[in-house]
Amino acid sequence: MAKANTPRIPRDWHLLGLLPGSILPTAATPPASYNPKPTMDFLRSKQAGIQHDFTGALAASDLFILDEVEKYGIESSISVIAYDPIQSLLAVGTNETATTPGKVYVFGQKRVRVTFTLTRKTGVKFLKLCDSRIVIVDTKSELSVFDMTDLEAQPARYSPPGIVSAVLTDPSLDWVFMGLQNGEVIAYDLDRQLKSPFLIPNLWRQRSPKARILPIVSLALHPRDLGTLLIGYLEGCVVFSLKQHAPTLFLHFEIPPGAPGADPERSMLNSVRRPRLCEALWHPTGTFICTTHEDSCLVIWDSRDGRIVQARTLQDTNVNIPCGPKPSMLSETEGTIIVRQPLFKVSWCCTDNPDDTSILVAGGNVSVMPNKGLTLLDLGPTPNMLTSSAQLVSDHFASPRRQRILPTPADLDVVDFCLLPRTNPHYAGSHDPVAVVALLASGELATLSFPDGQPISPALVFHPSLSLIHPRATTANLSPVNRQRWLGMTENRDRPKEVIVGGVEHAKPLRRYENRTVIQMAHLDGTVRIWDLGLADEIENEKIMEVDLGQVLERGVDLKIERVAMAGSTGELAVGMETGEVAVFRWGKNKGYGRTREDEALQGMSRTESGGATGAIRDAKSRTNPALKEGLLPLCVLEQHCGSVLHLACSDVGFVAIAYQTGHMSVVDLRGPTVIFHQSLASLTKEAKRSSFRKSHDKPIEGEKATCLEFGVLTLEGDGRQLIAKTLEYLLTLLTVDSEFSSIALFVGTSHGRIATFKLLPQGPGFACNFVNVAHLEGPVVKIIPLNSDSGKRAYATQQAVANLRDGIKVPGVLLGVTKSESRIFRPPTAKGAHKGWGEDFDCLSANVVELDTHGVCLTCVMSSGIVKSYSIPGLKEISEVKIGQWFEKNRLADIIVAGSGYIFGWTSETECLLLHMWGRGDSCADTPKDTLYNPNTPVPARPTISNFQWISGTQHVTAEDIDLLIGGPERPMSRKMIEQMRAEKRQAEMDARASAAAGASTQDGVFANMAKQIQERTEKLNIMGDSMDRLGESSANFAEDVNKFVSQQKRKALLGGITGKWF
Repeated sequence: MAKANTPRIPRDWHLLGLLPGSILPTAATPPASYNPKPTMDFLRSKQAGIQHDFTGALAASDLFILDEVEKYGIESSISVIAYDPIQSLLAVGTNETATTPGKVYVFGQKRVRVTFTLTRKTGVKFLKLCDSRIVIVDTKSELSVFDMTDLEAQPARYSPPGIVSAVLTDPSLDWVFMGLQNGEVIAYDLDRQLKSPFLIPNLWRQRSPKARILPIVSLALHPRDLGTLLIGYLEGCVVFSLKQHAPTLFLHFEIPPGAPGADPERSMLNSVRRPRLCEALWHPTGTFICTTHEDSCLVIWDSRDGRIVQARTLQDTNVNIPCGPKPSMLSETEGTIIVRQPLFKVSWCCTDNPDDTSILVAGGNVSVMPNKGLTLLDLGPTPNMLTSSAQLVSDHFASPRRQRILPTPADLDVVDFCLLPRTNPHYAGSHDPVAVVALLASGELATLSFPDGQPISPALVFHPSLSLIHPRATTANLSPVNRQRWLGMTENRDRPKEVIVGGVEHAKPLRRYENRTVIQMAHLDGTVRIWDLGLADEIENEKIMEVDLGQVLERGVDLKIERVAMAGSTGELAVGMETGEVAVFRWGKNKGYGRTREDEALQGMSRTESGGATGAIRDAKSRTNPALKEGLLPLCVLEQHCGSVLHLACSDVGFVAIAYQTGHMSVVDLRGPTVIFHQSLASLTKEAKRSSFRKSHDKPIEGEKATCLEFGVLTLEGDGRQLIAKTLEYLLTLLTVDSEFSSIALFVGTSHGRIATFKLLPQGPGFACNFVNVAHLEGPVVKIIPLNSDSGKRAYATQQAVANLRDGIKVPGVLLGVTKSESRIFRPPTAKGAHKGWGEDFDCLSANVVELDTHGVCLTCVMSSGIVKSYSIPGLKEISEVKIGQWFEKNRLADIIVAGSGYIFGWTSETECLLLHMWGRGDSCADTPKDTLYNPNTPVPARPTISNFQWISGTQHVTAEDIDLLIGGPERPMSRKMIEQMRAEKRQAEMDARASAAAGASTQDGVFANMAKQIQERTEKLNIMGDSMDRLGESSANFAEDVNKFVSQQKRKALLGGITGKWF
């Protein structure tokens, strides 16, 4: 560093903040702002060539208080799913983590979401939505009941006397049945919040007294008869009558010797096998019972007499009949037995006609199948049991009308699923479903339409939190988008009917004059979803846009996305793949909207014949989704064969910069589109050496890669220094000519601490990208921010800044470069400027220049120690330090994004992200008002009842009130609703009494008003008395008339008695 009293006017005039052509000060006349105090921040500002303090009032450390703004995603892996078609709410339960208990997330329409946390560290094992209640049984077998009408209330809790292995609720009942590990069934009163005296003992102990463990594996109420309960034990199932409190039917599946079963071992073919029960369920009309077993057998029983109608697997039928192994059970190569998946879950579905049924199965396929998915057995209308033969009924289940596999992601088993009924919550939640949500073994979700099995994008029907695990997100990027531009980016496409429309969001403020923070989230299946992250305000455009790279690249594998970038002003999107392709999307209307698959095939053939590629760029306009009418359409695909994409930068003025794994870099002008630059970064040292008149000892750096890309508009330091000048006047002339204009610049930070500067200048019909020079810093570059050295504003390449270039408006600028080891402010491309090191204790992982309106700007850095440090500009003095390690995952601190508006985005787990605000009040997400979930104006529809034939045959009709009496007993306490109603009536009566007393004691009326009121009351009383006297007179007259009649009758009788006594 040169001494302060050494005048270096020809070289360092720009450090004084003067424009070319200004009168240069001499050493004897320093500027008026000169401060001789030798502080480090003052020296840094002078070295940087900035005369103003841009941080200002933002230097107050008490401003930096973090707020939790919003959370998205699911904190841990999903364990169970539930859906309520009446309230139209979807709920997911999660497992516990190392630090937090399991949670239940309830989702409604748009951005409606409420989180319920278990009171102790455990996971969710069973989850049911029953009217206004959320019924949870955790992995420690504790029952918790949350009330959706009072979201702030503590849950009702009950610890059953044993391990809970099955749970049953019904929308029309206030009871939850729990099957225990010891084989007993108990009931809990959801309304009174107490245990019922009802108990069903272990019924299977009568059949197998020597069995040590006979747990209950499933519970199911008869779909039309509330008085019949199907209890599944480990060895068989029992039909139990709640009316008689006695079992009526025992079902036990045995495979006789010689029968193939499902997965027989040759040594077991000639012996009796009794596969254990997995689940027992009813036919939608209750005519049949289906039991599933651990050997992947499905057995259909007649519910009247317990006769086996059909025993089958997904591939074979009549597996309980002795005939040797089936051909499908043997391998074609070795003749060995093929092992099947276990049956994870089975549901007996129906259309709006309960007799038109199908069976949906998760599992049960051959284990070597790559795409197992969900298997649908479309059975069609059920035969009439009165007129159909036993063989016809058996053939109905052996030969479905259609059997197909609903596709799910390859190599992942479906371990659970949840049907989404259209409106009816009865029939075990399987009445006329429109979609099915599958839970994969990885904890991710997959949504399919029912019954055709077409994939449904979560962007069209679900909350953004569910889209983060549908499938899992891999990378994210934030972009500020103009509000008006974002409101115009409403995607228009063919959408399925919304199935989750319940709940209401709480009121939020509306910010009309701020940019929207739009997130681009990349997922494992090659999709990118773009949506408004929200800043705890009202989101006017809450829709989620989606682009599918599989369709653009025309393949279904190798779709991992490495980087995403979006231009906030134009809405152009660039997506970089692990395989090296870069796809660019642009907003527009789809000319091929509504075309058929045949049209797509013809277009694919025409593309193959005509090519459609220009150099490394391929046209992708014809690869648009035909269901998309208006949205982000594919523009082109760039493929340079330089390894995976490391970084992307998408400018607002039509340029895209790409950095590759091999160290190459490309710049694309989207006006063509055309590649205007493609070169290795290792060759930049040679060019810098050739363009410098000073001797350089730099050598080409092998393995150097780009780590940061940024576009800006500013005035670069003159290239005249790099020429040999014989006189000082000639050098100043060159500097003045070269610095008369600003230009579009591209800054590239590398893994070896270099920042290369490129100019993008008009050339012919397009642009040319010219390398200028290189600046050297310490450590890999993390962030590059161009700044206006006069105003402190960020000098990005915006449309307005480029438009100002035509008017000759110059942008005096500096670069703020941040590396893992230091930060430096300098004039590009080569000046040293001012710098500040971080020390050896930690590295900088992420950084940005943030701005608070009316206060100033500062540099904010995320350190590897889990601390966010803020520094003044240009002095680089530390002004704040806050800890964020308690929020974010330590191994994902490098993925934290610091937005220019002061928001910090990061990952709290693999599937959950959090948004913080730097200048808040210390609020958390728990402090925000909760959304409304329950709608009392949507009552539960009436439950289906028994048919006329069943009633004639002797089946007794049982109502919900009868069940309350059977289970709760005659001494069941009053309902909470009744007690609350009585209390409300009592409070109302007291209020009315007080109001009457207050009205009687009121003295506010005038004298004449009181007199008139008294006269009116006296008149009313007199009228009442007159009416009473009239009625009394009428009564007296009637009484006298009755007495006269009686006396006359007595006289007549006496007279007649005397006469008859004389004569007879």
